[in-house]
Amino acid sequence: MNGNRIRQSTIGDKLLFVAAIAGLVLWSLLAHDRGVSAAGICVAIWFPLSVLLYRFMLRWLPVIGCIRATPSEETSQGRREITAGCLLVASFSIVFLACLPPLHAVEDIIGLNFACLAALLDRREGWLPNYILIPMLLTGLISGMVNDNVNTAISGAAIAWGITSLALVFISVSLRANFLSGGDMTMATACGAWAGSDNVTLFLLLSACLHWMFCVVMRHFSIQPRRYIDLDRPGSGWVQPMGPSFAFSLAIVLLLHNMPDIPDWKYFIPGY
Repeated sequence: MNGNRIRQSTIGDKLLFVAAIAGLVLWSLLAHDRGVSAAGICVAIWFPLSVLLYRFMLRWLPVIGCIRATPSEETSQGRREITAGCLLVASFSIVFLACLPPLHAVEDIIGLNFACLAALLDRREGWLPNYILIPMLLTGLISGMVNDNVNTAISGAAIAWGITSLALVFISVSLRANFLSGGDMTMATACGAWAGSDNVTLFLLLSACLHWMFCVVMRHFSIQPRRYIDLDRPGSGWVQPMGPSFAFSLAIVLLLHNMPDIPDWKYFIPGY
């Protein structure tokens, strides 16, 4: 009985994977603009490779970081989360590649992939490794330097670190629980570098709202994250990973930041 369920779940995951690729290819072929079509085909080719790369990294990074002794077994839920994350990045990538200068588009896609990988690691392991977050921060600063916005990137990173740190300290003291996390503060700093000082306030507000929504959903469905918030009373409470909230917020902020360069939404409707 369990074997049949596992087999059906595996088949369902494969069908979802194939359907996502087919959707990207079909949409690209039907696109009325050559630039959009080319961007869609490139992303459709990269999408399955990104899923396989993410699966490999999510299995082995915890081993490299001494979080696990051996790679964890993949679950159906985990595979779906990876597919969903990669599909979200692919969707934003098509928009950026079709409407922005190639270098600018690639820069934003790199930032989104770093954020997505960190979010999946935080969701799965309750762990944000510095060897993912520090390169994300550095590439954000380099992107700012290439685009003559290095001061904006540095200011955005500093503001995000300061506000996130103060917020976590205030929540920990007021609720008498351990909400402090160096990984959360580092990821907020890296995202702040990509968002820049012009958009860091919007990024932080979106992160707070999305994090609250995720907490409500997880509490409603009794989903337990990985990390305790009260070390004196283990099992009394958990903290919702902030990585997914940061990643979603960064994606939205980058999209809104580039909105003036993106044509009307009808531009992306095949056959319009």
